[in-house]
Amino acid sequence: MGTATHSRPPRERARRALRVALVLNLAFLGLETVFAFLSGSLALLSDAAHMVSDVAALGLALLAAEFALRPAVQGRTYGFARAEALGAFANALFLAFACALIVHSAIGRLSTGDTHFEPEPVLVVGTAGLVVNLASAWYLARSGGDNLNIRGALIHMLADALGSLGAIVAAVLASTWAIHAADSILSLGIAVLVLFSAWGVLRDATRALLDFAPTHLPQERVEAELRAVAGLSEIHELHLWSIGGSPVLTAHLVPQPGVAPGDLLARAEHVLREHLGVVHTTLQIDDPGPCAQRRCPLFDEQLAKIHTHGHAHGHGHGHAH
Repeated sequence: MGTATHSRPPRERARRALRVALVLNLAFLGLETVFAFLSGSLALLSDAAHMVSDVAALGLALLAAEFALRPAVQGRTYGFARAEALGAFANALFLAFACALIVHSAIGRLSTGDTHFEPEPVLVVGTAGLVVNLASAWYLARSGGDNLNIRGALIHMLADALGSLGAIVAAVLASTWAIHAADSILSLGIAVLVLFSAWGVLRDATRALLDFAPTHLPQERVEAELRAVAGLSEIHELHLWSIGGSPVLTAHLVPQPGVAPGDLLARAEHVLREHLGVVHTTLQIDDPGPCAQRRCPLFDEQLAKIHTHGHAHGHGHGHAH
């Protein structure tokens, strides 16, 4: 398998961005936590809770990025490329849990009427937090917004930016019109928005971890493109998934009578790489006739309990990588 599937420079930029964002958020977390407890603001406290989760999330994302750069070795033929999807999945769950705590606290304060807080320190820290959050989000976005791991960290940064903005608005409303309940109400609205954003990352990370076809490359499109290849008679055992954000495909191709297997292989590879962007493929050219894998044993209910799934073939074949 080639290293072209895992472009090193973009991932190095992602690591640098994660380090910068982690340092910024660690420095701000201590300040915000102190002011949150001194002021008694739920909006500021919720933002501090986001900051705690963000520091952990950024650390997790950085750890995943470091693992993803480790080379493939014997027994780990894809290396740790999927560590980024795992990190994004954990970050989305972490953020959802933090939002649930904020919603619980906000509803509790609104139901008891205990919504008073000191607006002045909230305004100061909220403004500073907004600057830090937006700076971190900007740095992360420009380093690799298409990276699922970066997306997970970016959602945290944007969530905190919303939290800081909510704290600023709540402070203004409380100091100007004594509307202290705005703090809890804004916290509820922000939590809903953050959960909505986190859902997209959680969905995409789950698809990657479960080996679903990439969202940008439907399997129907791949099959249609391959069936249009000159000299192709039949396709079976087509599997499409992604590793580290790069599409991966395996398939069995049956040539039409008189078509050279090597010619069919070359044409199919060209379509997959140049037209569809599938950078890692394993194509098997089958002779016309019965194939032991027209129905893969991996999905045969009678063989599902067998721990070792052997793929036996009674015919010659060629592989392309």
